[in-house]
Amino acid sequence: MQTTKITGSNIILKPITFEDTDYIIKWRNNERVRKHFIYREDFTPESHKKWIRSMIETGKAVQFIICIKKDMRPIGSVYFRDVDTDKGEAEYGIFIGEDDAVGYGYGTEAALLAVRYAFEKLKLSKLILRVFTDNAAAVASYEKAGFSRESLLKAVECSDGERKDMYLMSIAKDNSRLVSFVIPCYRSEQTLPKVVEEVIRTVEALNAGGKKYDYEIILVDDCSPDNTFDVIRDLCENNKKITGINLARNFGQHAALMAGFHYVKGDVVVCLDDDGQTPANEAGKLLAEIEKGSDVVYAKYDHKMHSLFRNFGSWLNEEMTEMMLGKPKDIYVSSYFAARRFVIEDIKRYTNAYPYVIGLVLRTTKRISNVNVHHREREVGTSGYTFRKLIGLWFNGFTAFSVKPLRIATAIGCFLASMGFIYGIYTIIKKFVNPNVPMGFSSMMSALVFIGGMLMLMLGLIGEYIGRMYISMNNSPQFVIREVMNDEE
Repeated sequence: MQTTKITGSNIILKPITFEDTDYIIKWRNNERVRKHFIYREDFTPESHKKWIRSMIETGKAVQFIICIKKDMRPIGSVYFRDVDTDKGEAEYGIFIGEDDAVGYGYGTEAALLAVRYAFEKLKLSKLILRVFTDNAAAVASYEKAGFSRESLLKAVECSDGERKDMYLMSIAKDNSRLVSFVIPCYRSEQTLPKVVEEVIRTVEALNAGGKKYDYEIILVDDCSPDNTFDVIRDLCENNKKITGINLARNFGQHAALMAGFHYVKGDVVVCLDDDGQTPANEAGKLLAEIEKGSDVVYAKYDHKMHSLFRNFGSWLNEEMTEMMLGKPKDIYVSSYFAARRFVIEDIKRYTNAYPYVIGLVLRTTKRISNVNVHHREREVGTSGYTFRKLIGLWFNGFTAFSVKPLRIATAIGCFLASMGFIYGIYTIIKKFVNPNVPMGFSSMMSALVFIGGMLMLMLGLIGEYIGRMYISMNNSPQFVIREVMNDEE
């Protein structure tokens, strides 16, 4: 049983004893504390003493009482449970039991002290914790202590039957964060080596500046007609941190991203293009914004070096996502972005044949921000996005995640019906007023052609939805992988 005290700036962690039973019972039965735990049954002296004998005294758990340093007043507890010395892992937990001690940073300081103790004294290499997603203060405190979100646990059942979402968070001994760079590749045999080299140099520069990042690079060849996968194969042979994925046919950029997401292992995922226009050397800006608390960070360009057609397409895409998908007006979306791992895990739950990553991000989180980066001119080749592909991408965006087009069609139908009714009344009144007025063939045909065209447009829109439903029901794949390079699993 542990006897060492841990002294911090404002608090002291002292090992728990049987004499602290009354405090634990009081704190854990506090309704404010109880609602943040999965186990919500009443604590009793007998159950806590059993915990000390079976867990603390056997070394399966380590627990401290948090005391304010100036007067040694007990205010809460921090602990490690399920300590596995073979794997070097344990689950971390903490609670501030005294209501008047909340909000003073004691929890964050206790976490920092406890984590250091776990790594230095207990010789653990990794700590995990689970926290309810609606407990924003605790999540922020854990992130300040160095924990990062690994995944989202959906609808975890509490002992009273309530189901709530939780974050699974972790921290490793070296406190380094693995960053996964996902790059969809198409006709990029000439540009890809420079992009990969720049990614590696960028991570090295960040580490030289005091950061602690490791990297992996996921290269997804979207059935490129040139020698792109041969280049990827060479890159993988020279660097085991690079994973190469070869798709069996061309599925599109968003499907290629989804394929890459299934192979990432990092705490943060950064997506960028293969043509060198998205500056990999500015990835540090995206990562810094993630560390400030954003779940997703998009690169924003002051001036895009695309053609007039592509810039118009980007503007139209922005307008579409605002109107159809509810994107905030002050957020700019692009193909260059960083996201926390739990966001990617939630995106992967989408298995239909028409992925649209922007829509999946917008439905997952609202903690989205922008950072300004420089957009480069394209050195080699032209964009793979033709007018037909852009139209297909926009259709995919609003038919996969919004029913607003159907509602707009309904509104147009109601408007035309109303105008037709009003025009009919006008025609009848006009005939009564002047019986000699000739009935116009041209106006009638114009009305028929216009209304017929609108009906066909609306039927086509409905057919688009039905067709996509049919294809999804037939389990059409998002992507098909022919070959994977450097996949350890």
